[in-house]
Amino acid sequence: MSAPAFKEWQLITEALGSGSQIIILRKGGITEGRSGFQTKADRFWLFPTFFHAQREKTKPAAAQWIAPANVDGPETITLRYFADLVGTAFVSDWTTIAALDRFHFWTEAAVRDKFDWSQPPGLLVLTVRVHRLSTPLVLPLTPAMGGCKSWIDLPLDFAAHASTPVLDEQAFAKRRNALKL
Repeated sequence: MSAPAFKEWQLITEALGSGSQIIILRKGGITEGRSGFQTKADRFWLFPTFFHAQREKTKPAAAQWIAPANVDGPETITLRYFADLVGTAFVSDWTTIAALDRFHFWTEAAVRDKFDWSQPPGLLVLTVRVHRLSTPLVLPLTPAMGGCKSWIDLPLDFAAHASTPVLDEQAFAKRRNALKL
């Protein structure tokens, strides 16, 4: 069995896993080309990546989640979370994107770069409900997991791994409603 995994900065993965963030802003990876990002599944693993400029492209409050690059070592990666996609919206109005600032940990400059990259200007806003694994999974890194792409496939079944939502129903609903998307 194979399941999709979404590649995201380690810091943002941890913000999602703490329940402090419930949205992902995406335009697309380099290998996705000008057609941009496409959602592949309603449930996916959160695959942390170690981008060298994460600290500079995130707000100071996010520093609590920064781990050293290759924290798992050069040959393994640890999965702690998966997400259920509960909403998507392509937002082409900068004012609407700017109003989401309190709901994420990217800097305004980083968000603006994503917003303006490629045509049309805008970002896909993914609203996700994140689940924490009871026991993290340590996987060997393979060449297929590398590269600037948003999605990879992993040989893992969600149902085989016990988990709990990081936010209860009421807390999640309150944050989702505050988004006003």
